[in-house]
Amino acid sequence: MMLKDLAIRQMTITARRILTDGATRFLFTQPAAVVIPQVRKSSLYIHIPFCRHLCPYCPYNRIRYDDALIKPFVDALFKEIAYYRERLPGLEVASVYFGGGTPTVLDSYLGRIIDTVQQAFPDHGPLCIETNPGDLTREKVEHLKSWGVDALSLGVQSYQPQFLELLGRAYAPNTIDRVLEWVEAANFPTVNVDMLFALPGQTIEHLAGDLARILAHHVDQVTAYPLFTFPYSSIGAYQKIRQVSMPDLATRKKMYYFLYDYLHQNGFRRVSVWSFQRNCEAPRYSSVTRERYIGFGPGAGSYYESLFTLNTFSVPEYISAIQERGQAIALEMPFTRRLSILYDFYWRIYDTRIPFDRKLQNTRYSIRGDGRLFFLIILGCLLGLVTKKADHFSLTRRGAFWVHWLQNHFSLRYINTIWTVAKETAWPRKIGF
Repeated sequence: MMLKDLAIRQMTITARRILTDGATRFLFTQPAAVVIPQVRKSSLYIHIPFCRHLCPYCPYNRIRYDDALIKPFVDALFKEIAYYRERLPGLEVASVYFGGGTPTVLDSYLGRIIDTVQQAFPDHGPLCIETNPGDLTREKVEHLKSWGVDALSLGVQSYQPQFLELLGRAYAPNTIDRVLEWVEAANFPTVNVDMLFALPGQTIEHLAGDLARILAHHVDQVTAYPLFTFPYSSIGAYQKIRQVSMPDLATRKKMYYFLYDYLHQNGFRRVSVWSFQRNCEAPRYSSVTRERYIGFGPGAGSYYESLFTLNTFSVPEYISAIQERGQAIALEMPFTRRLSILYDFYWRIYDTRIPFDRKLQNTRYSIRGDGRLFFLIILGCLLGLVTKKADHFSLTRRGAFWVHWLQNHFSLRYINTIWTVAKETAWPRKIGF
């Protein structure tokens, strides 16, 4: 392990000890018995693991499309939905998010899944789905609209042919424009476009060109991510094979500041570290900042505020477990009240807006009344990362960039530890970090 990695690891351990109550264990274990916490309100996450093409940069749990697995997977998903419906009667669903993988590869099966969710949980909020230009046709876009999809996220990533090739995207730049025209004609309440920056060899001119072409269309939100390099994702091997070098920190910072200023100058406002919204009246698109969520599908997580669970990542094992017992939970980690506060605080930082007082389902806390968290906020103010508003603290532009750095070196390391083991072993005994 490199000296820098050892230093970051020690910093992480020290920060964790300071912020937690000292008794918190960061350990996922196999559940002795599955007990679903009773909650009245939650969001739903549905993971569709199939993709036509496996992009080398993608770290998420996905496999190549296999027609023989589709019907068994969908049947298992129906059964898992029924399992939770029976145990959580009358659940109020704040939102339903379909991720992957590429959910739209399921074609008409996706419509059946949406209908099943709506029947199982009739009291539900907006339906959100992610997809990419290479998997959409005009007919698919019309189907999504007719099925009641409220928010659509399109993974454009780049308009530059060389970067589309690097990222394993099997479509041409003009395909993006054509799909965006179909999406605009369908008139979804919210359209988000994902793009990547800090790509190997990418320049400010490339970034400016991408932004200009995206904003030529009517999109409600732009979400721009740096190229995260999870060690277990195939982009790591790609770098070694092609001897690709990633942009240094100064270049990443310059690019982030450029897109931040460009979007603000074109009428967008920041709504998270990565996301910028044009029409503030349109519902915001977000895949991660839900207070609670119940996950369906292989590798899906569920967060109940008192407990976090994780399904097996293996698609065949997921199907088998669901058919046998209705659920496929492989790991769980209890959350203390302190840990649930820190979890919420982390996502409020991600939102770049930290209210003075927060009321969750089972937990209420005050930033100004919590000595350890308030110290972090004051330190952030002194460093020019945070500023005080009327009823909340807000990250500055500089602060938003350094949250990106912290994500790369702290939180993503936790995710990498968990997902590396979970991808290798369908039913791990425990995962500690």
